[in-house]
Amino acid sequence: MKCTDYSSMIPSSPMSICSVCIEEYTKLYGPATVRMVSNSGPPLPMPMQVAPGHMVQQIVDEHGILTNVILAPQMPGMPPGSPMTVRCYGGPNNAAQYYSPFNSHYQTQPHPQYNPPHHHGHHAGPAHLHPGVPSSPHMHGPPPSHSCNNLTPSVLPTGPSPPLNSEERIRQRSWYKKCRKTEEGNYYRQPPRRNKNNKTNNNSVNISVNGDIHHQNNMANTPTAASTTENGAELEVERKFFQQMSNIPEPKVKEVEPRSASLIMAPPDFDQSEFEMSTVHVELQLSEKGRDKYRTVYSGPFQEITLKNLKPATEYSLRACSRFEELKGSMTEPVVFKTLCCVPDQPQHPKLANKTKNSLLLKWNAACENGSKISTYSLEYDKGLNNGEFYEVYSGLVKQHRVNYLQAGTKYTFRLAAINSIGKSLFSELTSYCTSGTVPPQPDPPTIATSQINSLNLSWLKRQSDETFTLQMEDETTGHGFLVVYNGPNCSYKVPNLQRNTDYRFRLSAKNEEGPSKWSEIVTYQTLPGPPGIPSKVQVKGKIHAHHFKVTWDPPKDTGGTKVFNYHVEMDDGEGFRNIYNGAELECSCDGLIPGGTYNVHVACSGPGGKSDFSDSISVTTPAVIPGQSQPPKLQGKPKATSLHLRWGPPVTDGGSPITEYIVQMVSPDNTTREVYKGRDTDCVVAGLLPGRPYLFQVKCSNKIGAGPWSESCEVVSGPGVPDAPKCPTVNWKSPHCIQLSWEKPVNNGATITDYRLEWQQKTNLDFTQLYVGPQRKYEIKNLLPATNYSFKVSAINSAGAGPFSSVCRCQTQPSSPAAVVHCKVQTTATDALLKWEEPHNNGSEILSYNIDTGDKQLINITDATEYRLEHLSPDTVYRIRIQAVNAIGPGAFSFAIKVITKSLPPAPPSLECVSAAPNSLKLKWGDGRNPDLIQYQLEINRDDKHFQTVYYGSAHAYKVNRLSELTSYDFRIFAINDAGCGEYSNLYKFSTTKAPPPPLRAPKVSEITVNSCQVEWQGCKSMGADSVIYQLQILCITRGEHEYKSVYRGTETSFSIQNLTPKCDYQIRVSAIRICADGLPDVPGSYSSGNLFSTLAPEPVKPVESRPPSMMKLAKPKALTDQQISLLLLIGFGVLAIVVTWLTQYILSGEG
Repeated sequence: MKCTDYSSMIPSSPMSICSVCIEEYTKLYGPATVRMVSNSGPPLPMPMQVAPGHMVQQIVDEHGILTNVILAPQMPGMPPGSPMTVRCYGGPNNAAQYYSPFNSHYQTQPHPQYNPPHHHGHHAGPAHLHPGVPSSPHMHGPPPSHSCNNLTPSVLPTGPSPPLNSEERIRQRSWYKKCRKTEEGNYYRQPPRRNKNNKTNNNSVNISVNGDIHHQNNMANTPTAASTTENGAELEVERKFFQQMSNIPEPKVKEVEPRSASLIMAPPDFDQSEFEMSTVHVELQLSEKGRDKYRTVYSGPFQEITLKNLKPATEYSLRACSRFEELKGSMTEPVVFKTLCCVPDQPQHPKLANKTKNSLLLKWNAACENGSKISTYSLEYDKGLNNGEFYEVYSGLVKQHRVNYLQAGTKYTFRLAAINSIGKSLFSELTSYCTSGTVPPQPDPPTIATSQINSLNLSWLKRQSDETFTLQMEDETTGHGFLVVYNGPNCSYKVPNLQRNTDYRFRLSAKNEEGPSKWSEIVTYQTLPGPPGIPSKVQVKGKIHAHHFKVTWDPPKDTGGTKVFNYHVEMDDGEGFRNIYNGAELECSCDGLIPGGTYNVHVACSGPGGKSDFSDSISVTTPAVIPGQSQPPKLQGKPKATSLHLRWGPPVTDGGSPITEYIVQMVSPDNTTREVYKGRDTDCVVAGLLPGRPYLFQVKCSNKIGAGPWSESCEVVSGPGVPDAPKCPTVNWKSPHCIQLSWEKPVNNGATITDYRLEWQQKTNLDFTQLYVGPQRKYEIKNLLPATNYSFKVSAINSAGAGPFSSVCRCQTQPSSPAAVVHCKVQTTATDALLKWEEPHNNGSEILSYNIDTGDKQLINITDATEYRLEHLSPDTVYRIRIQAVNAIGPGAFSFAIKVITKSLPPAPPSLECVSAAPNSLKLKWGDGRNPDLIQYQLEINRDDKHFQTVYYGSAHAYKVNRLSELTSYDFRIFAINDAGCGEYSNLYKFSTTKAPPPPLRAPKVSEITVNSCQVEWQGCKSMGADSVIYQLQILCITRGEHEYKSVYRGTETSFSIQNLTPKCDYQIRVSAIRICADGLPDVPGSYSSGNLFSTLAPEPVKPVESRPPSMMKLAKPKALTDQQISLLLLIGFGVLAIVVTWLTQYILSGEG
């Protein structure tokens, strides 16, 4: 079968046709699947034409995208024009759905059981349908409730796996494709999204059979057909991934507290080469004992987790599962743990059950025990002192208590705590109760805090026996007597809705549980008066003048209950309102005004009750007048020879009307007058003047009323003209580096020439720059370059300015000796130095040779070269070298002295010495430990008598060589390195390692402990080559306070029986291995093992002997003496012998005397 490129098969309209051609020589043995690949956009269902006897099925995924076109022979028994059915996966809660077109000539019937038809003798069904799922065109069902989420595989894999339509299988298929890696390292991508342009009419599939086109709807849930081999491998990977996800270890509870528990979650063991599981998380579920419902308490990465807010003494069940996005593995077996007990919870505060004048009966509820039974309740109170100190008044298990011996009418504060075997709980919240008392005494009358216009703020004192207060008020204007205005526990009250400037009478009564007190004395308080109203009829009185006018007004209708004392007048002149009058009169005069100005005026009044608001403003405009005298004009800048610039300011006052124009008048030297300017600007340029002549100028201004007076006169003298250009300067050569220029005086044009400006040009491509400014007519130029062209020009300057420049004068300086050498580079070694320099400027004459000065009396002369090597120099020596160029004129100047330092010779090698030797290492040292010159050292070793290897490179003076063999000799050599290079190798040094000690042994084991003996065993070690190993056992008596071990055994055995121990004493034993050298070298002892403590048994007590007849008594066997007894007897014997010898000696000496 052939199909054109799919990019050309995308229909441009709903009636476009895609052609699928089958050639005559093609043999079809079953359905063929054509995968449509789009390179430009998502494919759409399209009508197709096929050969007679065949049918086409188009597969559209859940996003409305055409994924497959299936061409197959028409099924036997199928009427012409009947399409094949399309199988769709309907979701986790729906069975497989089958759809057929709703044509009038072909009706479908539901079949609950149907065997798949055989298209051919050797085919059991279409290759893209599951063998166990019906493929009859007559099977159908209701449309699915939602679209398919995945493509249904064609062939189920072998082995255990979830059912085809189970919820677990659907989740696997939905997310395994995201986890599985391809061979290139990429992941499967999710199916593409539905095309936004296909929302309503693009869900139909066009099926062509025998040339007829039929439309089939609801095809958005049709799965993609795939090959059996590919889907089988994919399902095997899915099954393997789910098994690894479910292989998660149980949670390990690490630490349990009363209200928290710490646990460790280990991730499942995944095959990292096949799956990428960096985003796999764990989900923990917790359940209390007696509750079957689990709740999720954690979902996140695998780590150490702490569960908080647990209940004390409660048994919990914990289980976990691994999770990848929406996919979950199997749950682990529940892990049961129980939280610890703790102190009881904070109890509720005690409640009052009954009270008398000297007792309070309190009750409370039981607190939560938290796993340990409450043993005591502790009730405390503050003894009515209210100072924050509490005292225990009850301790017991009963949940009520009567507190006696209290004072009447007193408030007491209580708190309660519960105690169990773990400890004491927090105290309850504080609660206060009062004992019964007497009726409160007569209170003091209320006092006034603040008085306002419509309210009074009253306050009073609260005594210990007072609980609530009743405040009554009498308004004499109403005639109703005293009425209650407040009843409550507060000590202050604001009486609202009162009349202004009115007297009110008040009285107060206190009340508690025993009853009310007597009324206090009656007090009278008055409200404040109110502010007056706004003055009315504010208006102008009489004529408005240019500089003043008069304002009048009427009193306010509402005076606020009192007489109006003052009136306040404010006026706004454009900069805000300001007060201009305060008094009791009903009119005021506004003076000091500006003509033509607009003013706003408003009036307010004030009395004992305050100040009223201002009235509405009235606007008054004063009449305008002619402007005042203008300011005299001033010269702006310097006057020119034929013109000048004048500027003037506005008049002091414009008369209340804007200035319309200015007029400038000029008086010439011949006393003629003329107007030179008329306009609105305040400056002008007067032209047509004669140079150096005096002129007078005046200015005046005018407005709509008329013109003002002339200003004062301003006298100005016109400026002079600039001088003419001088003649070309003349040149006088004095030396190759110096010339003198001179010029003649030009015409000054009416002003004295004050300065001359000389400019020069050093190169033809540069501009002229200023060289000299001054009154002299000659100038000497120094420091010029020899054989160089220069250009000069000059101009004259007077008070009018600078005149034009003269013609350009060009000249060339004489040649000279060469310039000094500037750029020089030096490369040095220990005995020579290479000099390189750039050729200096020859100053008009070619350089012939160079002279080099090295500090010797004779100069070194070289010809036509810019480099030279100095040989036979001393190492580490400083030289100062100068270079001089020579031409036909003569030698030039020497260059600056170049400091040249020859390098030093490489350093000599240091001597090596071995500081310490070990079985596997040698510590070597060289030098004296100081290295101010930062010399580097390289240490080499000869391990196999073939070649040396570098073991250290650096500036240190010691190094430890490791990884050596024991009892082996090694050759070492060393050399030093500095900036001069590498020095010579040192002589060969031979050092040897020592023998290795035996390894440390484990602590010996003690058994068969008796009163004075024990059996000791230890684990031996292997022989070390030809050398044998023996063991040394030591013991230390701790009871007798010994500090040094004593050897009790030395030999090759690994066990020993220790005798003659002291009964009931603590001992510590240790053992070490000793290497016996077969070559006659000293023995090498190993380190001792850790000590092992043991105690000997105590002797059995002597039983009392019963009295028996002599015939029944038997002789007791003599008992052996212990070591301590023998030592005591020997000590007593020696003491007695010493006394006897002393006595005999003294007796003999006394007899001889």
